[in-house]
Amino acid sequence: MKRLFLASNQLPVHISKTNSDFNIQPSEELTISGLEDFYSGFETRWIGNTGIDDQDLSVHEKHSLRNRLEDFECIPIFPEIEDYNLYLHGFSKNTIWPLFHYFTQNAIYDDKSWEAYVRVNQQYADQIIELLTEGDKLWIHDFHLMLLPSMIKEKLPGISIGLFLHIPFPSFEIFRLLPWRVEIIEGMLGADLVGFHTYDYVRHFLSCVRRIVGIETVFNRISIGERTLKVDVFPKGINFKKFENSHGIDIEKSKFQKEIESNIITEEKIILSIGKLDYTKGIPLRLKAFELFLQENPEYLEKVCLILLAMKSGETEQVYDALKSEVDELVGRINGNFGTITWMPIRYLNREFTIDELIDMYTFADIAIILPLRDGMNLIAKEFVASCHNGTGVLILSEMAGAAKELHEALIVNPNNLGDIVIAIKQALEMPEEEQKRRNKVMIPRLKRYTADRWANEFIKSLENITEIQKTSLTRKVNVNRMNQIVEEYKNAKQRILFLDYDGTLSGFKKNPEDAKPDQELYNILERLLKDKHNTITIISGRDKETLSRWFDAKWDIHFIAEHGVWIKDPGDEWHMLEQIDNTWKDSILPLLEYYVDQTPRTFVEQKNFSLVWHYRKADPDLGIQRAWELKDELRSMTSNLNLEIMDGDKVLEIKYSGINKGRAAIHKMGDTEYDFIFAVGDDWTDEYTFEAMPEKAFTIKVGAKTTQAHFYIENVAMVRKMLGCLGGAECEET
Repeated sequence: MKRLFLASNQLPVHISKTNSDFNIQPSEELTISGLEDFYSGFETRWIGNTGIDDQDLSVHEKHSLRNRLEDFECIPIFPEIEDYNLYLHGFSKNTIWPLFHYFTQNAIYDDKSWEAYVRVNQQYADQIIELLTEGDKLWIHDFHLMLLPSMIKEKLPGISIGLFLHIPFPSFEIFRLLPWRVEIIEGMLGADLVGFHTYDYVRHFLSCVRRIVGIETVFNRISIGERTLKVDVFPKGINFKKFENSHGIDIEKSKFQKEIESNIITEEKIILSIGKLDYTKGIPLRLKAFELFLQENPEYLEKVCLILLAMKSGETEQVYDALKSEVDELVGRINGNFGTITWMPIRYLNREFTIDELIDMYTFADIAIILPLRDGMNLIAKEFVASCHNGTGVLILSEMAGAAKELHEALIVNPNNLGDIVIAIKQALEMPEEEQKRRNKVMIPRLKRYTADRWANEFIKSLENITEIQKTSLTRKVNVNRMNQIVEEYKNAKQRILFLDYDGTLSGFKKNPEDAKPDQELYNILERLLKDKHNTITIISGRDKETLSRWFDAKWDIHFIAEHGVWIKDPGDEWHMLEQIDNTWKDSILPLLEYYVDQTPRTFVEQKNFSLVWHYRKADPDLGIQRAWELKDELRSMTSNLNLEIMDGDKVLEIKYSGINKGRAAIHKMGDTEYDFIFAVGDDWTDEYTFEAMPEKAFTIKVGAKTTQAHFYIENVAMVRKMLGCLGGAECEET
């Protein structure tokens, strides 16, 4: 059976310490979450904290608890007390939680909390690395462990890792406030699959990847070296059967439901509001909206009742107490101003509730008002809809909750707009049963289809798919064995030609193109290759001939193809054109490019002899891409009657004569010579012309794991240099 390891902040068990032993009970995650069938398909192991308030256990007690937890397939983590508090209540709850929920004023940036967060994540990593073997899967849950994927991937690159964030992911403008933003993004990118509840969170994450760590994304794929990872949407569902089974007409009423009914006037319409006492849930605003409703609609006095169920959250005592005091005061004020001897507008319960008690409330209520100010998903909204008997019941839902993306037929409101909430409450109270059923008839089947079980299965299936894609890519990777094969054929050949792209291949990209000039290492590699008289070394580049001539003077016995094939130079000869090109078009195109320079900060135009290049590498990533689309659109209309080509390179747009390309120049360079070793390496789409022109026997290699016509790919510039060094006589040992 396949092994699945699940890492979370807390183990899915409830542990209480007695005098000499531990009482352990499985949590709802293991019993009624609807994931029982999913877990049964794997040999599962959970890794997490114990959740015991008294973390100061003796060595003997820790050993005893660890043994007891084996029966529940759980492996405990025992951080130091101070580290645990700083990691959980410091960084996770006081930094990440408020920031990711857009409460920037509540976020605290503390170095000690961050350092503890790193240490606890590393403690998880150390524990997990000891357990994992080839073929295992690791599913990491939530924001407490965002550094864990890269810590595992660094040590065990072959392990399949999924990360799911159960809270929102903020926009770039919010996320950039985090001092450790680079470390968090790089930590998450260690996963092979990163999952979120909604597409908005995916979009925000991809934007942060581009803007903060400078890694390009293609749709929902990210390529880091030879590894491709996926970012996707997996809206978590509920255990629909649990709520569906509560729909029987003759179910005996529970003690809790009888207690509720005894305190309600028969004619009252029941509005249910459930949420944790957390500042992100917007409970005070719900109460203020209900107060405004009673003020504006006095005809509903003694005809409507708001039942407020508020559970204790994981907030620090100070924050929790302040919020509870505010809620207590609002409830008291509303009941005092509008209540009578026989009627109270608000019934307020502040305690924990079992799932059965919640179902009782769902089925009893006429309306549910779920108005978080920001929420990753909010399963309560889904549970209420699933519990609607006979299809009746109205959901008023915040547009800031992830569930609003799926439950379109609910009354969707802005939780900060009290007037809209008042209108929604009145609309819900007056909504005919036929309309209620019509709305729920659409939502209920959707919840029935996309359950918690399907959510988990689709996440794992997607993780397996991206793993297969990675394996397929690895078969084309130039590893040490492939490199030795190329070297062997190189040694056996008598007539060799090597086509070497420059930028992104022999030298890395620089923000200033002039800074990409050859260093001594590159000169040494080329010098060793040139010593072998069987070699024809050709640098085939988009660079202008003046730059290449400046970098490689007349002493270098190198063949050059410049400006993507416009200019050709053999050792000892002068530069000459492959064919005569009309250059008058530049006068009409240059003003447009200069306009886009003015419209797009940190872009510039490079003028080559027979082409114009607009560089946008330094520009804002999103603005640069948008302007590139706009510029290409205008250029197409301007060049439709001209024999020009628009080349979309790596953060550049180049306009040049369309009859010339690298492939055509490479064929011209080879001429009629019968080469028994042909080698071509490049990094962007202009090199695809070269790869396409090469005979089948040639070794064509793309730098980076991108879609290509090349036979193989290689990770980066450093590996290209290593390979060329091997061809020049260096040892090709694995590093």
